[in-house]
Amino acid sequence: MSCRSLHNLSSVFFATLIAIAFCSVASWAQHGSEGKVTVTVVDTTGSLVQGAQLELLDLSTGEVRRSETQDNGTRTFLNLPLGKYKLTVTKTGFQTKAFTDVIVQAAQTTDVPVTLPVGSFTEIVTVNTTEAPLVETTSNSIGSTIDLKQIEDLPLQGRDLSSLSTLAPGYTGNINNGGGTWNGLPSIAQGNNIDGVISGSSRMKFGGNAEPAMQARVEDIAEMTVQTDQLDLNQGYGTSNMQVNFVTRRGSSTFHGRVFEDFRNTALNANSWVNDTLTAIDPTQPQRKNSVILNEFGGSLGGPIIRDKLFFFGSFSMSKQPGSFNASQWVFTPQAQQGNFTYADTTGASQNVNVLQVAGNSGFPSTINSQTASTLQAVNGVLNLGRLSATSDPNVQLLTWQVAQPRTYYFPTVRVDYVPTQSTRVYFAWNETKNTNTGVNAPNLPGAAFSGTGAGNRFINYTAALGFDWTVTPNLVNAFRGGFLYNFSDFGFDGKIPAGGQAQIAWNLPNLQAFPGPAFLRRRE
Repeated sequence: MSCRSLHNLSSVFFATLIAIAFCSVASWAQHGSEGKVTVTVVDTTGSLVQGAQLELLDLSTGEVRRSETQDNGTRTFLNLPLGKYKLTVTKTGFQTKAFTDVIVQAAQTTDVPVTLPVGSFTEIVTVNTTEAPLVETTSNSIGSTIDLKQIEDLPLQGRDLSSLSTLAPGYTGNINNGGGTWNGLPSIAQGNNIDGVISGSSRMKFGGNAEPAMQARVEDIAEMTVQTDQLDLNQGYGTSNMQVNFVTRRGSSTFHGRVFEDFRNTALNANSWVNDTLTAIDPTQPQRKNSVILNEFGGSLGGPIIRDKLFFFGSFSMSKQPGSFNASQWVFTPQAQQGNFTYADTTGASQNVNVLQVAGNSGFPSTINSQTASTLQAVNGVLNLGRLSATSDPNVQLLTWQVAQPRTYYFPTVRVDYVPTQSTRVYFAWNETKNTNTGVNAPNLPGAAFSGTGAGNRFINYTAALGFDWTVTPNLVNAFRGGFLYNFSDFGFDGKIPAGGQAQIAWNLPNLQAFPGPAFLRRRE
């Protein structure tokens, strides 16, 4: 595509966004993925300085925002992408001051108090952030930011950041058991967003929403902020008092990327206590370890497409887990299949009876039904695929076998930032988690004849965020925010429906239930 065509395309795209901003119905924008910088300028006597020129430089992309202080000597830069900035303050008759490494965090206000000494504005005084008291005083929200640079150096299993919210001050309990809470708030008071888009999957608010519907991954997220109390009006979406904000990484003026591989397999694990118990009962049939292979791999890349104008970030990672679990099933003994049943009489003595003979003597059929015989034949054909053990009922045995349960996760992420002019900025971010879990519902019995009785689950979740900022004048900023949450669950997606007319058999065994077709009670350990 030619440069001219690209310029025309960007102009059309820019004009479309302006039309959307003016034609859309007014709504409260959510800014959980952005921050603010409030600058207060005074002279050496403490008097407020009006009309001081402010220049805020994004050190990642080179984007510059300009403004000036008002009557109260302050000015706030809104809707700032996360990262490091350089602030330069100038005023005729005063020395120029430059603050390096001004940090902008999600849902936070960075306060920069500036004292301008009298002198020539050509004299530049550089101040490091370690010397500038960057304390948030203009907002009463209570929260904390998780330092992801330190997290990246830790062996975080699964690469999911959501559980790190429990490190925030005020958290008590165990979130995995539903008991986790912040500052004593009920779990329904929790909320979360990714790039300012609500991402909680609990639509009815019956449970907590500290974790988003899709995974917030180490390689995708630039910052994680936990707000535990006194949220601003543009936070919480009116449905929560505690909010976890995740922000997608963005591209910069230089290319940056990574590749990773996290691996764990069966050889590194001990056997389960269930398998150890079965082996102890019958050492002649030792139960091997369940197959576990955790393999997470992927990479990311970010950088400029058009220098100082268009930036991108993208990542793709997968997690493959070809695991297994133990399933068990009651089956008739060979004697019971021939109609010979054992029972205890009223005295407790063991008695034997052939139910087929009893049925024949009473005028009923004395042979096994063809459908039942076919089912029993199929059952007997797979008994060698598991381990048979005796039960307290002499008429049934317990068949135990391993069921393959492979899981595959996909984690694609894309973000694009476009700065067509110094007064406009557009961004789009998309995060998805796709989970395919086959074998989660065990088949009735092992073997190909019963493979259609099992099924797996599939889940697809993503958020899409769009933002547009237009600085009309240094004192007027027009902002548009939009987003979409997709939450899809497909249970039993690969299961098979029994063919029409297939007979239903109810096995009159202890604790067993009736299932369509050649089915038995499934029990998962």
